[in-house]
Amino acid sequence: MFAYKGFNRELQATLGKGLFQFEKGKTYEEEECKCAKNGFHCAENPLDVLRYYSAMDTRFFIVEAAGDINQDGHDSRISCTRLTLIQEIDRIGLAVRGCMYMENHPERESCGSHVAKERGECNRKGDFIIVRGKHPAAAGVKGSWLFLVQEARNDRRITGIYPIQIDGKEYREGVWYGPRRGRICEKKRSES
Repeated sequence: MFAYKGFNRELQATLGKGLFQFEKGKTYEEEECKCAKNGFHCAENPLDVLRYYSAMDTRFFIVEAAGDINQDGHDSRISCTRLTLIQEIDRIGLAVRGCMYMENHPERESCGSHVAKERGECNRKGDFIIVRGKHPAAAGVKGSWLFLVQEARNDRRITGIYPIQIDGKEYREGVWYGPRRGRICEKKRSES
């Protein structure tokens, strides 16, 4: 199965009681796996990776988890006996895949500091916020990304995903934005 994993900037991650050095394209094997104890950890939901590796210099990979796989119900994390690093993605690529995960699994919760319900702000250049709801609204600083994930009126199905980069021109810092009739619009104070 394909999943997501975070690493420090040297492409190291915690394994057992220390750091383990990884390389892109290599396959690694362990004898056994049990979440929070041993094996190679990764997450099905890309956004869950940020619970464990959230620093701005974190490196993210799409990985193939194989062999024995263990899940413990703590978010979407899994532990596996065989792991291959497939492709490196950047922070915004992780956010895009997180939005796609929401669209494919609308009933599953995604939470954390990068996900907000109905209203949220991103206050860090190069970072992002995903705002999900019936009437999502977001604002950010220049260089940040806003992902507005709109739900259907009567259920949690995703009806639209609207990415915005605060560039200082088309989308301005400190201004609240939200979808309206399939387009991104500024939100009036009473709307946001």
